[in-house]
Amino acid sequence: MNKLIIYPAFILALLLFNSCGKNKNPLFDGINCTGNCFILAGKILDSAVITGLSNAEIKFYFKDITGTIIRKNIYLGRAFTDPAGNYTFKFDGTSLKNTYGYYYAEAYNGNLFHDPFYGNRMPEFNLDSTLYNVPVIQNFSLFRPAYLKVRIIASMVTSSQSLTVSYHYGKVGHGVVVNGGRQIDTTITLKTAGDIRTFIQADIRDVGFSISKKDTILVNSNTTRQYEIKF
Repeated sequence: MNKLIIYPAFILALLLFNSCGKNKNPLFDGINCTGNCFILAGKILDSAVITGLSNAEIKFYFKDITGTIIRKNIYLGRAFTDPAGNYTFKFDGTSLKNTYGYYYAEAYNGNLFHDPFYGNRMPEFNLDSTLYNVPVIQNFSLFRPAYLKVRIIASMVTSSQSLTVSYHYGKVGHGVVVNGGRQIDTTITLKTAGDIRTFIQADIRDVGFSISKKDTILVNSNTTRQYEIKF
């Protein structure tokens, strides 16, 4: 059996560890705010058709990273999108101004997702006092689920140190590394975005040489496509 080394697994374990004990009760209702308010606004988009998603839920958090091991997730509150996919969330910006950390959001709509390893979590962002009472516009994309079942065959190149398979869609990307120095015939399943292009690349490397193969693949949502990479 070929051994796979998956880079994001360790990061995922840390994420799950640090996410334990998320606050269940929100600090803010997202609507009423006076004084120094942060106003978060934008769209939740279906990436395949670039249109807003109606009634999508978006939750906002603050990650308190003042601790060295246990990082606290503070649940700020949630909002829902209108028929055009627009959301607005307001909260008191002074309450966390002296706490070291960053903000992030999670967006949900049916079985759509953002990242195969981080689920519906969106990228982190920062807010400061220069943004009080000024709308901060952020559009977040959700992707339709699909799968690539990739068979990797390297029967002629046995002196390599490693074989790397990486792929990305939108601005999301991940990679898998297979130990080299032998014949390889293994299959991996990658969760990707349906109905838009997935870019895939395989690289065999060793001292003195490198071989790369690239391709663009379209997988229909909620289906699995077979794909083969042969060296």
